[in-house]
Amino acid sequence: MRVAMFYCFLCSIVFNINAQSELYVLKKEILIDPENCPIDKVSLLVSHQQGKYDISDRDVKVYIDFTQIIDERDGNDCSGNCGGTLFDECPNTEVNKILNHFDRIDVLYTGSNPIYCVAPCLPLSYYAILLPKINVPNGKICEREAIFVRYSDGLNHNVNGLVWEYYSNSGWKEIPNHKNRYPLNVSLLDVFGTSWQSQFSGNLQLRFKFTAPFTNDVIYSLNNYTISLTTCSPEFSAINPIKTKCNYSDDGSFKLKLKRTLDTNENLVMTLYYEYDTGYDLAANPQESTFNLFNESDGTYSYTWVGHLPAGNYKLKYQTKLGNGGIVSSDPTWATLSEHLFTIGKAKKVAYFAEKINDESCYKVKDGKIRLYNVSSEGNRTFSYIVYEVQGTNTLTVLKNWTSFSGNNVVVDQLKRTKLRVKLKDDQGCFAKGI
Repeated sequence: MRVAMFYCFLCSIVFNINAQSELYVLKKEILIDPENCPIDKVSLLVSHQQGKYDISDRDVKVYIDFTQIIDERDGNDCSGNCGGTLFDECPNTEVNKILNHFDRIDVLYTGSNPIYCVAPCLPLSYYAILLPKINVPNGKICEREAIFVRYSDGLNHNVNGLVWEYYSNSGWKEIPNHKNRYPLNVSLLDVFGTSWQSQFSGNLQLRFKFTAPFTNDVIYSLNNYTISLTTCSPEFSAINPIKTKCNYSDDGSFKLKLKRTLDTNENLVMTLYYEYDTGYDLAANPQESTFNLFNESDGTYSYTWVGHLPAGNYKLKYQTKLGNGGIVSSDPTWATLSEHLFTIGKAKKVAYFAEKINDESCYKVKDGKIRLYNVSSEGNRTFSYIVYEVQGTNTLTVLKNWTSFSGNNVVVDQLKRTKLRVKLKDDQGCFAKGI
């Protein structure tokens, strides 16, 4: 029951958000010749006059009704019933429509002005459109992010007559591109290009206006939108995990690759969250930072984590902030935060098998042999072994000191008859457990 109530609560939130609407209306009424059409015989009724409306639902009913009375009674000064009738030349309601989001009414009158009786039944130009309410993004956005997120139906919508404006260094100016687009789900780079910072000061202030071909009147958006801005951290390219050197060591690392280098005095700050069997260890989150990235040959720029890391699953958060001459300011300007998951693996375990080939044939001949085979490790590493004579329980004497070999098997000869212990390691110093 608790889960069901929670689900319904979420549904009501989504419904309420989507139910907020804004209606915009432009109109131009046509003059009627008062001599031929006495004013008391003509009337025009519209549900929404020119203007903008804040609608609490996701639909609205719009209607237009024109009435023109024709007098067919005998005489003009008749008292009582003189015969004939009064009747409406336009008996039906011309517009009676429920508008949902992005629905519109678009009527264009093309006749003479003024008009004479009998007038057209729709003697006006009228443009109305219902839009879903858009909200200012939470927090700050950077130049690569959409100014307004895509509307919930997942489509881009064209709205005739809609023109976006921004508050420039010299006042309100039209945005020349992306007209008729609602919402403005494009980035600052899409709108202004790389010179966007020179177009205005401080945060981005937006509004839109409605125009129609039949009038010079303009209606501005119900709200002005102030968008808080920050710069983008360098765009993520890849994380290349670096395995631990040995299967049992905690010396893994990773290389973070970004799509641009750092600007002057831009400091890249990285925080690491790592996960053990019990989940994320939030008590110890190592952090590293740099003002310099390595220029890779593939067009990316990289930073390799300095600290040693155990194998496991990780989450990296990084962002940049502006400093001064390599020293971060006391009130830094933070760029956008970027998060990425990756896994550091363990190196392959060093392993091998050992077998006796033959014992020493005669006393002190030292012609005994053993074979080390199926030797394996990480990559194409080479190996070395050492052979000890075991005396008692704790005393070891070297019979054959460290000897290198390659491949996955080797014969160890010139061994005397005694109790032996073998140790094997790869060229990275990683040991295997032998016989």
